[in-house]
Amino acid sequence: MISRPVPAEFGVDGYFFRYEWHFVGWWTPSNNDIGIVTILHERMHQIDRFRDDFGL
Repeated sequence: MISRPVPAEFGVDGYFFRYEWHFVGWWTPSNNDIGIVTILHERMHQIDRFRDDFGL
């Protein structure tokens, strides 16, 4: 999967990709692991969910 950066308007350092009908949001903590932040179905309102999931 090719990931894209989360848009700057969210104010978070993370990435997302689409798989079938879902969007997966992830980030890299300081220990270089991969942290899955959210998995959203395409019908969910992504902007509100990203803000909630990233703690904004």
